[in-house]
Amino acid sequence: MRDALTGTGLLLRLGMRRDCLRMPIWTIAIAAFVPFFFTSLANTAGEDPQGAVDDLAQAQTMLDIFAGPVYGLDSVTLQKYFLMYTQEFLIAAALMSILLVVRHTRGEEQSGRAELVRSAVIGRHAPLTAALLVGVITNTVLAALLFLGALGIGFGAGDAALYGVSIAATGLFFAGVTAVAVQVVESGRTAGGIAGIVLAAASIGRGAAAAQGEDSVALWFSPMAWANLTKPITDPTWWPVLLTVGTGAVFAAVGYALSVRRDVGLGFFAPRRGRVAASRWLSSPFALAVRMQRRTILGWAVAMGLLGMVWGSLVGTVDAIEGSEAMFGTELERGYLSLLGVTQALLVGVFALTSMARARSEEVDGRLDSALGTATGRFAWLGSWTLVTLLGTGLLLLLSGLGLGLAAFGATGHGALLGASVGGVVGRFPELLALIGVSALLYGIGPRWQRLAWVIFGYGVIIRFFGQSLPQAVQQISIFQHIPRMPVEEFSVAPVVYLSVGGLALIGAALFAFRRRDL
Repeated sequence: MRDALTGTGLLLRLGMRRDCLRMPIWTIAIAAFVPFFFTSLANTAGEDPQGAVDDLAQAQTMLDIFAGPVYGLDSVTLQKYFLMYTQEFLIAAALMSILLVVRHTRGEEQSGRAELVRSAVIGRHAPLTAALLVGVITNTVLAALLFLGALGIGFGAGDAALYGVSIAATGLFFAGVTAVAVQVVESGRTAGGIAGIVLAAASIGRGAAAAQGEDSVALWFSPMAWANLTKPITDPTWWPVLLTVGTGAVFAAVGYALSVRRDVGLGFFAPRRGRVAASRWLSSPFALAVRMQRRTILGWAVAMGLLGMVWGSLVGTVDAIEGSEAMFGTELERGYLSLLGVTQALLVGVFALTSMARARSEEVDGRLDSALGTATGRFAWLGSWTLVTLLGTGLLLLLSGLGLGLAAFGATGHGALLGASVGGVVGRFPELLALIGVSALLYGIGPRWQRLAWVIFGYGVIIRFFGQSLPQAVQQISIFQHIPRMPVEEFSVAPVVYLSVGGLALIGAALFAFRRRDL
């Protein structure tokens, strides 16, 4: 076994050196939301924090579905109510771990560095072990920062430690899941997608189980509920943390077992052989972009449609929840659908950015040179890629709205909700058009700049959901703050026009910038 781990220390130091910027950015950015969320909650509560959180606490069922289970709301404090943000921290820790493990395992193999490294004296388990250790160290740092943040907002030392460790443990669980995914398939993007599907399924399962009550046995089948089940402040218990870490270790062990049963650079299952000759319709750059993204678009379409149906089916329960006016306003059904419409549009924004990011991958991996070596020009190549992203984005918004509206219509029998849901989701397309334009322009300037589009997107998400207490000028910087939250707010033509024109102008500027720069 010692020989199998030979070189682990060297690979660990290499991994830490490569992530010397990513690690502090990820961990500090996540932990910084502890005081941000708490301050936002305190500002929202105003001069009567107890009364404000008591009013919201009456919507216990809805809180549990989206953030729970949330315990201890019978005697509410701001610290207890802060725990409703636990799911946001869990998702962030999970995504961080998924990306780290993919980067240091399958990413190394796809770049060719893994084969070079393995030509030296390196044990067969050393690369995966080093990648998992990078995840352990990063999540440990995150736990420490969350501990300090929780202390700063009034948690006791034991509760703060439990809170930070439970979130980091969930990150380690998904590191283990990703350790299996990277062995099964030979694409890092596909491996990350598989781990992301597990994360999405666990989140949906947690919400469905939480709707059955705080003590539902089904909660124990979702790893996204285990951190909530530690019940910090209310009834602290540590053994769900052990369950999370132990289950993640089991997945990691499966990853080790699979890693020695495949060749470097390949997946556990052999890829399907392609055709000897390409179809005639693939002769254009647009057709090539469609082919390269068709599976991704199909997967997103199924996921967003199903998610819309799940969320829409719950609209019939909104009226029965006491205190739901505090969350959705006086028009409960439309307020609920408008909030979910915004959420679905932002989720589709993740697809839009990842789709545009694949253009960068084509250039970095050297495939762009082959494409441009033919009669295809730069305008046609980037324009086709951007157009496919725009069409895919529009399709996902449409299917999301249809799923939401059809389920809402089935749950309530109100036909007007179908059109309102579709319009509320599809009407946010100009926002994503502007976002795609930003990503395209940054890529046109230079591949390394394209990642800044995620900063703009993240800023918009934070302002949209948690920035109500910030100055209006700060909120208006976000591209997601201009279109009304339909159907509860009236439609406005002006923001649709200037966001659309702005997005198209950015795409035009991206094409010219891409034409002028070196590859």
